[in-house]
Amino acid sequence: MDTIHNKDKSNYVLSASILVAAILVSVALVYSRGLGVTEQKAEVGAVLTGDAFEIKKDDLVFGSDGAPVTIILYSDPSCPFCAAADGNNKEVVDYLKSNSPSWTAPIPGIMENYVNTGKAKLVYRYYPGHGTGEIAMNILYCAYDQGKFWELNKLIGSNQDLVSNEASIKNFAKTAGLDVAAIEACLESGKYAGKLSSDTALGSAANINGTPAFFINGKLISGAQSFSEFKKVIDIFLNNQ
Repeated sequence: MDTIHNKDKSNYVLSASILVAAILVSVALVYSRGLGVTEQKAEVGAVLTGDAFEIKKDDLVFGSDGAPVTIILYSDPSCPFCAAADGNNKEVVDYLKSNSPSWTAPIPGIMENYVNTGKAKLVYRYYPGHGTGEIAMNILYCAYDQGKFWELNKLIGSNQDLVSNEASIKNFAKTAGLDVAAIEACLESGKYAGKLSSDTALGSAANINGTPAFFINGKLISGAQSFSEFKKVIDIFLNNQ
């Protein structure tokens, strides 16, 4: 009887330990997602297809239409790790480099080595990964029309404490060389009305669960991974043409 009793007790303790561990992991994931920390582990999935991976007429597209590789980026101007992926938000960049000294921001490398050379096109879409970037994103849509998207994006990403301040974003637009009157007209015209929600819907259809999220010809790379990780995947597609 003692043996049976001890065995039952051991099973109970083991089950309780597993339950506690599961709860702690769940809490840690929820907490870390709020900070964007969980977005830093590489997640490369299968090649996905469907409407969410097709270029739309109102998409912000950088690069040649005929480029063999299509990279769809879901990002949020208020997301710290999105800014780091752009090479902005020094605090987060320093954090990533402290964990991996060889880390380099992926988007500048993608633009320089693939988009500007005609090998890839980058499609930028909004997804509410952090939740306070709507004002800035609306202005960024209009900045795209003036060919100054990245210039404004850099200033926003380097000053994310002001990301929800419309006056500050418009001042950044002026600093970036944008015609602020044209920005105002763009906003008032409603040209991009509904794009925040349509971008978000496409992200949901693609099962986005955090930002930044990249789809390279439909292959997911999640998080602000180093440029080297993107290079591996892009080169595979280019070599298999």
